[in-house]
Amino acid sequence: MPTAEEQRNLDIIKRWNDEGWSGKKYEVAHELISPNMIVHGAGGQQVNMGPEGLIELIKTWHAAFPDGYMTIEDHWADGDIVVIRNTWHGTHTGDFYGVPPSGKKVTITSIGMDRVRDGKVVEGWGELDMLGAMQQMGAMPSPAGGGA
Repeated sequence: MPTAEEQRNLDIIKRWNDEGWSGKKYEVAHELISPNMIVHGAGGQQVNMGPEGLIELIKTWHAAFPDGYMTIEDHWADGDIVVIRNTWHGTHTGDFYGVPPSGKKVTITSIGMDRVRDGKVVEGWGELDMLGAMQQMGAMPSPAGGGA
């Protein structure tokens, strides 16, 4: 059972996923993301610090996958760290990091860890299956006999 602080931190991350990533309510970043937030690793993506950096990242994904949304598969907290396992779902109808629209539906899994202090995300680490995403969009071949 999470402590009261851990539950607040879980709620912040859930809100960020539901409203920011899925709901396209970019302004929520100014409520939930520290101006000094540092992002460590993001599947090869360049992410600038603070709310504007995260807004820019989410807009990149929504431009490529306008119907895109995030589902939370699992998440838990340990003190000020929240770990989340989630999946992005969307149809690739716009340019995505140089990959032209394929019209294909994709599911991209990721795992992230965020440090939450005083109600704001101050630091984050993330890894996502960018190789699988590229294979699903047809930008890279899948292993022989493997389906993507």
